[in-house]
Amino acid sequence: MRNAEKTEENLREIMAREIAGNPHAGAIIGAFQPLLLARRRLLAGEKWPAVTLTGFDPARFGAGIPLLRQVQFFSAADPWGEIADVMAAAIGEGFPILNRDMEHIAGAVRNGDIDLLPYFRKLVDAGRDENLVFAWAEKLSVSAPVLEFLLRQLSRVFLEKRLPEAAALIGDREWQHGYCPVCGEFPSIALIEEKITRRWLHCSGCGHEWIFSRVICPYCEHEAQQGMDFFFVEDRPRETAFSCDQCRRYLVTLKGVSELTDRDLDVTAMSLAHLDIVMQEKGFSPMTDSPWHAERT
Repeated sequence: MRNAEKTEENLREIMAREIAGNPHAGAIIGAFQPLLLARRRLLAGEKWPAVTLTGFDPARFGAGIPLLRQVQFFSAADPWGEIADVMAAAIGEGFPILNRDMEHIAGAVRNGDIDLLPYFRKLVDAGRDENLVFAWAEKLSVSAPVLEFLLRQLSRVFLEKRLPEAAALIGDREWQHGYCPVCGEFPSIALIEEKITRRWLHCSGCGHEWIFSRVICPYCEHEAQQGMDFFFVEDRPRETAFSCDQCRRYLVTLKGVSELTDRDLDVTAMSLAHLDIVMQEKGFSPMTDSPWHAERT
């Protein structure tokens, strides 16, 4: 996997390098920097209970059911209040306009006014409970999108922390779908290797990466050379956007990637924001709504 464990210092270096190479993305990366660093610190911490992922059915997995719809990733013993405090503070630092709402939401979690565990446990059976999000937002007098932003960041922390256990369950089983085998979300960015030219897809929902065919659209799984293309800006041919006319979706893609270059794929996706602008002006939509898309608009 390309997003190997990174130190905070290493992550700062990656962000500085991407901003230097893509100054247009400086505002986006700068806004998300506190959040990315906070997540890195939490993932490196040791205050996490052991969780056994039970309920995995290889047959359902083979039929395209991701792990999150089969096994329970979340525990009552998880440090919900601590994680909410840290992530809310990081969001408030990067997005000062959201600081008051973040403090309010984190306080409600800390005081037990809202219980996050039922919301996250429902992800296994029914996906995200939008009605519960709207009810909490009304109760706390905050906007539902702001609350959802924090919930997705919390989900990313918990899911990414348990990726080693998830990878052990998956083992060497094949996954032939364009959505994530762990959480079921569509990719935010793809990498095509320099020598072997395999295409890796990266999920911003949980941080997982998997190999997927280069001649199939990850979103609609249409397979044909006609109607699929790569767009790029002149003089930057490695920074591209895969597009599919069948579903009108695109995926920012970095081509000819060397194994020797250390990357954080969320930061790389943010650095390619100029391609998001180009593709959306052409009438295409991203395969997933990553949080930096909302920040750009």
